[in-house]
Amino acid sequence: MNAFEKHGISHLSASNVNLFIAQPAMWCASYLMQKRTPVGPAAHRGTAIEAGIEVGLFDPEMPLEACQKVADETFVRLTRLSTHPNIDKEHDTIAGSVEVGLAELRQYGVPAKPENGRQHKLELDIPGVPIPVWGFLDFYWPDHGIILDLKTTSRVPSSISEAHARQGALYLRSGSNQQMRFAYCSAKKIAVYVLEDPDQHLASFVRAAQAIENFLSLSDDGERLTRSLAPDMSSFYWNEPAARAVAQEIWG
Repeated sequence: MNAFEKHGISHLSASNVNLFIAQPAMWCASYLMQKRTPVGPAAHRGTAIEAGIEVGLFDPEMPLEACQKVADETFVRLTRLSTHPNIDKEHDTIAGSVEVGLAELRQYGVPAKPENGRQHKLELDIPGVPIPVWGFLDFYWPDHGIILDLKTTSRVPSSISEAHARQGALYLRSGSNQQMRFAYCSAKKIAVYVLEDPDQHLASFVRAAQAIENFLSLSDDGERLTRSLAPDMSSFYWNEPAARAVAQEIWG
């Protein structure tokens, strides 16, 4: 058994590896201690906007208002039991984001429909990584050779982040002669960027995956590995009350 399998980890993903890079203590809490924390309203806002844009892309005749209603209902359903103070703030950005996103992305035409679910699932064997890597494509236009990942945000960045570049490099492993794009969408604007030099970012992913493997090989005791790290409580990763409760439980 490799070090991943000894700790019950059967596959990796871009989000998994990116979390280890950004917050290894939270990674250990999630994957070694099985202390998964619920996401906050910002994540639910992203899911809701994606749902509204998705139905509008697959059905180009659907009125904008109907797409916005799908997004709104999705957000309400996901946050129905939450008392988080930012719910109204996040909710207010949904309609505008769906409008902005559809105005841009409907120009691409109707994307390919996934075989199952709402995303195209990938299971990749990456040289240098001893376990499979999973990924989920948001949108794919095979006739144009375009793969696109939608990122909802309150502030549109000026370039693709390193974490997203590693994700995109994995997606390009799914086929040759494809172009990877990231669409960063807010309630006011959208920016679409093309991923450059994917081989460099794929190598970054492999190095990080191997770093995780090396770390896990230090001990078969997941709790010992977790407690050998300390969380950075000033990071936004720990902002949610549930996440802070996990940190308190593990590290005191």
